[in-house]
Amino acid sequence: MCRIVFMGTPDFAVESLSLLLEEGFEIPLVVTQPDRPGNRKKMTPTPVKLLAEEKGLEIITPENVNDAKVVEKIKAQEPDFIVVVAFGQKIGREILDYIGERIINVHSSILPKYRGAAPINWAIIEGEETSGATIMMIDEKLDRGDILHTVATRIGKDETAPELEEKIKVLGAEGLVEVLRNFEKYYESRKSQKEEEASYRGYLTKSMGKIDWSETAEVIYNKYRGLKPWPGMFFVYNGENIKVHKMNIIKNYNESKEIGEVAEICKDHITIAAAEGAVEIYELQFPGKKRMTVEQFLAGNTFPKGINLQKEV
Repeated sequence: MCRIVFMGTPDFAVESLSLLLEEGFEIPLVVTQPDRPGNRKKMTPTPVKLLAEEKGLEIITPENVNDAKVVEKIKAQEPDFIVVVAFGQKIGREILDYIGERIINVHSSILPKYRGAAPINWAIIEGEETSGATIMMIDEKLDRGDILHTVATRIGKDETAPELEEKIKVLGAEGLVEVLRNFEKYYESRKSQKEEEASYRGYLTKSMGKIDWSETAEVIYNKYRGLKPWPGMFFVYNGENIKVHKMNIIKNYNESKEIGEVAEICKDHITIAAAEGAVEIYELQFPGKKRMTVEQFLAGNTFPKGINLQKEV
């Protein structure tokens, strides 16, 4: 069985490492990010490091994978392949030259769409109906290497980013094993990416979570699904950011209401008019308070019907 140096960091990469081990691939070295401060500033190992420790694998955690000593350590393993899954560091020229075309990446979108950060989130935010994983070769340009294999899945109309990630990380791991077992076949049929079809998306930001009621209800709902678990969605009321933990939408809302107007206060939800349709909020959270259902909130509080949340600063 071929030898693989595995580079990965988050939970998404754990699925690939776990399946490689389960399928009998030899993993002489795991490279992952250094421990970082977590809750209460306690130094926390990466999910990949935790699995590697559990399996008794050799682990290194360099700040810079391209450091000369790290590169020599990797070369000393004499790997047949280097596999990179959400590692979080750019692979430099020396490693690329050493391993040639046998450095393989699992990317969580169907390339060339959604290069860059958070491709799973962006696919949902932008209303895609299909996503998946791409098994590709790595070069010096971000997410632009030749495509070896793609595996696709449908995105459910209510599916959130964490739910889609669970599906894609499994598909990516299975696709990776398929490519490694049949590398010559996939290498011979590899395809270069079409730049005219490419799109790049950056990191998610906290400001993206602010609801813009002048957008359609469908656009707002796509953002709500795609921005889970972070940064989440919020609206401004009385100068405070109110987090929205559960919402639904009415695409064909026929009431004549202003954009951003609180149109209805019901027992278990609040309805706010959007540019097209309306948003129904079922769970929310005020600053410094616990998450609660609208029904729980209304049991001891009021929320004024008719105010316009779009005009809140």
